Amino acid sequence: MTGPASAASRRSLGFLFGMTILMFGANFAWVSYNSILLLPLVQNVVSPDRSSLAVGVIAFAANLVGILVSLLFGILSDHGTSPLGKRTPSILIGALAGFPVIACAAFLHLSLPVIICSYLGMHIFTNIANGAWWPLLVDTVPEGQRGLASGLQGFYMVLASAVSFIAVTYLNEIHRPDMALLLMAAVFTLSGVVCAATIRRHDKPAATSRAISLPEALAAIFRVRTRVAVFFWLVFSAFLVNMGLNSLQYFARDFLGIYFRLSNPDAGLRLVGLINLVVIMLAAIGTGLLSDRIGRRKLIVAGAVISAVTTLLMALTRDFTAFLILSVVRAVATGPIMAVIPALASGLAPQEEAGQYMAYSNMTTALPSAFAPLLFGAILNMAGASTPASFVLLLVVAAAFYLLGGIVFGLRVTQRALGESLR
Repeated sequence: MTGPASAASRRSLGFLFGMTILMFGANFAWVSYNSILLLPLVQNVVSPDRSSLAVGVIAFAANLVGILVSLLFGILSDHGTSPLGKRTPSILIGALAGFPVIACAAFLHLSLPVIICSYLGMHIFTNIANGAWWPLLVDTVPEGQRGLASGLQGFYMVLASAVSFIAVTYLNEIHRPDMALLLMAAVFTLSGVVCAATIRRHDKPAATSRAISLPEALAAIFRVRTRVAVFFWLVFSAFLVNMGLNSLQYFARDFLGIYFRLSNPDAGLRLVGLINLVVIMLAAIGTGLLSDRIGRRKLIVAGAVISAVTTLLMALTRDFTAFLILSVVRAVATGPIMAVIPALASGLAPQEEAGQYMAYSNMTTALPSAFAPLLFGAILNMAGASTPASFVLLLVVAAAFYLLGGIVFGLRVTQRALGESLR
């Protein structure tokens, strides 16, 4: 599907960096809270034998709420008639209101309700901004630059992970989670303000749309006026691939300690994490640029298949050096998954329903973040989480997800279907 942005003049690199910077702030908050802060904060107020269960329930519920909010504000922003534009009001609401809500756990007496308020609020307000942000790829970026824009958002996502891994883990180690919470809130708010300022001349109010109420938006979540079948096959295949990608996210430390018997699994995790982050960062930018030249479909299929093969080989090796090399190869293959799929999705989204369609696209990463820990945690629990064999099974299942996603994409997201929908 094409729209006004398709015919627009090329955007400057400064515009693309400024527009996509929201993805740095939002992902900095998500990674910092999800992977670093939530568990130790909960352990301060919940007994050790119940803390893991509490974290699982809180994280699962908050992720589902975040998905719903993202969908709602994608739809609501499609009908935005504010003089500020269709998307800008929601981005500013999320960014400005997010600061006090996220930071409340830094100032109030720490308790489970306070943690839930801060964590749930983080998911709500980042997704208010996030739901309105994704349609900007359709609204403001020409078709020929969407691969680059998607590559930049992938770059920001990985950069945010690296910065949070370094800064927030350090603040947590010196027992200053309050400073970490303030840093998260400030970075997210600042990124939202910069994004809104960047798009101010390009984000136009909806020309012919009327304002839509919240009940109407709720009713419209899974009802589209223009059905683009290939888009939904793209979303389903991306969901499968991201299930494989998220397989070790919550269990990597135990995996390195049990599977490779590393004496210091934290050091191993730091090494693997930083190497992979750097490689994915470069691959996201490179494949984003490359996709604008050679086509996005080839890169996505290749990325899924290579990821499946390398993940299966990871399950068959017990040598840490070989594993590290394989993880680097898989990180390169992950580049198209992170950077190119959003660009392809943006080209398929109808202009008048861009917010709703791009919210569906965002679910390809949001739903695996909620369901992968439950599924792979259950696999480890059933197979015996303290044995190497349980992680072999985990990796084999992850490889199957990658391969199944690639097969679904290859069979259903055909070049002919893409061509017809893009026209």
